[in-house]
Amino acid sequence: MTDLEVSSTEAIADWIETSVFVSSSGHFGRDKVDDLATAEISAPAMKVSMALEVMAKRASILGDAYPFVVRDIAVLRRKSPLANQYAALLYLTPGSVARQTVRVSETAEMGELLEEVAEAALANFWGAGGCALSFGYPSRHGRPESFDQAVRWLAGRMGLEPGRGYRPPRRKDGGVDVVAWRQFADRRPGFPVALAQCTIQAETFTKTTDIDLRLWSSWLAMDSDPLSLLVIPGTIRSAGPNWKQLTTVVMVIDRVRLMDLLSREPGSSGDLAWVDATTSSLRTALRAAEL
Repeated sequence: MTDLEVSSTEAIADWIETSVFVSSSGHFGRDKVDDLATAEISAPAMKVSMALEVMAKRASILGDAYPFVVRDIAVLRRKSPLANQYAALLYLTPGSVARQTVRVSETAEMGELLEEVAEAALANFWGAGGCALSFGYPSRHGRPESFDQAVRWLAGRMGLEPGRGYRPPRRKDGGVDVVAWRQFADRRPGFPVALAQCTIQAETFTKTTDIDLRLWSSWLAMDSDPLSLLVIPGTIRSAGPNWKQLTTVVMVIDRVRLMDLLSREPGSSGDLAWVDATTSSLRTALRAAEL
């Protein structure tokens, strides 16, 4: 896997994860990581050390949900019940090794996979008793195609009344890919709701305005204002400007937060066949590069 564009510390950490994930041995010694980094991405040992620190932090946050063990002398792949979900998010990340090596262009299948993982994760967003539902179309949940009917369908699933605001029938999803909520036992309105936009695009800031909370408050009869979420498969350094820019306008749910939510009560994340196919293609590319 040569001619890869990998420069940031987060991206180098992702490259190490991908390399170990698809390797036949499932582990790389530190010397091998340094040698591969020099050969494949022209990264010096110092940047590799910083990337390994990023991985160690991910491991400390996610525990068993993180499919790697990071040590001073080696990085090891380990069994994790959420390994495929992590791989899905790793591969879907803009600029990832997978997207550079195997699938350059974005596809509907990739976007749908992120929505499925997000739906499973956001079901745990409000804790026990929480629910989440993909609102995209076409829908595996039976969502009507017409936006007006789709909002009525969503309101019924949530236990709400449709609002009185005009719902343009030609709208697709109103910027919302997944809805998460937590109904109370009394089944009355006035419960927490989150509206999530999921994106696999590299440019994320423009997506923060896709959800108009004012309009959604007119489309659904919610007594409490909903939260706006931006779901991305990658990671953003919390001390960096991108994180600060995004979090001033929206709550960011990145890969680490998605995995944290998934680990609280693992559920089905839909069809992960794309992950298996991508892993197989990456292994083929790795073998070809070694020849």
